[in-house]
Amino acid sequence: MNKSVSNFLALARWIAALAVVITHAGQLIQISDIMVAPHGPGVYAWWFLAGFSHQAVLVFFVMSGFLIGGDLLRRLDRTEPFLKHYMIDRFSRIYIVMVPALAYGFVVDSLGRRIFPNSGIYDGAFFDGVFSPINILWTLLQQQHIWAPQAGTNGPLWSLACEMWYYITFPLLLAPFSRVYSTGFRLAAFACGALAVIVMSIPQSFFLFGYGAWTLGALVRVARRPFIKSAWLSLGVFLATATLMRLGARGPLVAAYPFLKSLADTCVVATFANLLLSLCFATAGGPFANLSPIHRRLSDFSYSLYATHAPLCFFVWAGVGSLLGRDWYKELPTPLHWTLAFALIGAAIAFAYGFSRLTEARTKQLRDFFARPALPEQGRRVPQVAELSGSRSGQPLRGSAARAAARRAIGTRKGEQET
Repeated sequence: MNKSVSNFLALARWIAALAVVITHAGQLIQISDIMVAPHGPGVYAWWFLAGFSHQAVLVFFVMSGFLIGGDLLRRLDRTEPFLKHYMIDRFSRIYIVMVPALAYGFVVDSLGRRIFPNSGIYDGAFFDGVFSPINILWTLLQQQHIWAPQAGTNGPLWSLACEMWYYITFPLLLAPFSRVYSTGFRLAAFACGALAVIVMSIPQSFFLFGYGAWTLGALVRVARRPFIKSAWLSLGVFLATATLMRLGARGPLVAAYPFLKSLADTCVVATFANLLLSLCFATAGGPFANLSPIHRRLSDFSYSLYATHAPLCFFVWAGVGSLLGRDWYKELPTPLHWTLAFALIGAAIAFAYGFSRLTEARTKQLRDFFARPALPEQGRRVPQVAELSGSRSGQPLRGSAARAAARRAIGTRKGEQET
C-alpha cells in the first residue's frame, strides 16, 4: 500500500466518523423550513453536511474490506497457519473498544432515564425495548439490528455486528483456497462460514448489502489495473455522486420508490471503491502522499468517537428537553441551538480521545496478551527431579526451594533457546 492510500484512509476514517457525529448532534437543530424559507449560507451548509451519516458507514465498510479482506486475498498462498492470529487481531480490535463503550453507554443511559424521565427522548417509540439488559449480551454476540435490538441508545454499533461477521466468515469462505490446512478442515471451515452468512441473512437487515460493499473493497486490493487512472478525477466522481445521492435520494422520492435507496447506496460504494483503486495505482506518490500527520492522529481515535458519541448525544438531548421544553429542539434554530450543537460535538470528540487512550490505543497490548503461548515453547523440557537437586548427594529439594530451583532451570533453558 503506497503512502497516498494510507494517508487517504486516515483522512477518510476521521471524516466519516465526524459525519456520523454531526448527524446525531444535529438533532438539536431542526431546520424544518429549509425548503420553503430563505436562509444564510451557514444554515444550508449545516443542513447539507448533517445528512451524510449513512454514506459514512458505507465508506467504512469499503475501507474495512480493503484493509482486512484485501489482505486475506493477497496472502492466500501463505505457507503457515494464520486463522488463530487473524481472529485474535480482529476480536481484539473490535472488543477492546466495544466492551467499555457498552458499559459507558449503560451508565449514561441509566443516568439519563433517571434524571430526565420526562424529556420525551428515552421513552420514545424508537427506543422501545432497547434498554433491556439482555440486549447488552446480544450486542456482545454481534446480533444488534440483525437478530436482536440495539443496546440502549448506542445505535451506531449496528455496523459493528455486520463487520464482525464479515471478519469471521470471509476467511472461512476462502479456506478451500488455502493450502496450509487439511482438506477436511478447509471444507468444514467453508461450511461454517456459509452457514453463518445464511443465518445472518435471514432477517431483513443491512447485512448482505454491507457484505457486498465490504467484499468490493477487498477486491480492489487485488485488482491489476484501475478503471480511471486519474485519482483526482475519481475523487471528483465520488464527491459528485455522494452529493447527488444526498440531495436526490431522500424524503418522499425514496418513500415512493424504495429501490432508489439501494441504487444510491450502490453508487456511493462503487465510486468510493473506484477512488481507492485509482489511488492504489497513482504515480509520483499520489495526491495524498504529503498529507499532514494530524489526519493520522485524528483517525487513531475515530473508532472510539464512532462507538461512544451516541449515548452522550441523547443524554444532552434529553437534558435540553427537560430544561427548555420537550419540543424546544423542533423550533427554528437560535444562537443557543447552534452553541449547544457545536459544544456537544466538541465534547464528544474530547471524550472519545480520552476514552481511546485507555482502549483503542492499547489494541496491540491486548493482541500480544492473547497471542502469547499458553504452554511452554515446543522443545522446552520441564526439568527433572534430579536437576532440582540442592545437595551434592542428589537428594531432591522440596517445597519453596524446589519451586525456586525449577524457575531457575526454566529460565536457563529459555535463555539458551533465545540465544
